[in-house]
Amino acid sequence: MRKNLAVIAGLLVAVLAAGAWLAYPMSAVAWAAWVQAAGVLAAIWWSVRLQSRQSEYATRQATQVAVIFAANMHWVFRELNDACAKRSWPDYVVNRRILDEILSQGRAVPVQTLEGRSLAMVSSLRTIAVEALEISVAHTADGNWPLYQAFFDKRLPSISGWLSATGNPPESSGPTDYAGLRTSMGPLR
Repeated sequence: MRKNLAVIAGLLVAVLAAGAWLAYPMSAVAWAAWVQAAGVLAAIWWSVRLQSRQSEYATRQATQVAVIFAANMHWVFRELNDACAKRSWPDYVVNRRILDEILSQGRAVPVQTLEGRSLAMVSSLRTIAVEALEISVAHTADGNWPLYQAFFDKRLPSISGWLSATGNPPESSGPTDYAGLRTSMGPLR
């Protein structure tokens, strides 16, 4: 990209030099007009370049925030799934609160700067998080644990799929051991 910009700038300078040579202005006023025209073109080119770089930076930053949101969603859904498997009410309550915080993080993602898969991922994961919060409100300490475990377990592949589709496999997110195996259910045997 930078090489293309340098080539375009070089060609522009060469065309201006050729134009100045062919026109061969005789007075100082004509030379000043040529120099001013070159300065205006350079300023326009520089402002367009800066705006393009700023836009790319904003898109890259928003995509990174979206991926962090997705990785956090994957982690908390694993934790909620594990809490349901262990029938641990304290773990469930804490991770449900964390899910609520992660959803607020997801609502802060600047979707107007996202493109393609990242935009679809954030929209889908927000919907999944809202659904999970609405469903998990009714759960109690002596409630139907397998039903809730199945709910969280069913959505984990979808979250993993979104992470993989954006080039961020879920094995590198959340508390895992060196092989990418879950450790949230205790030591591996």
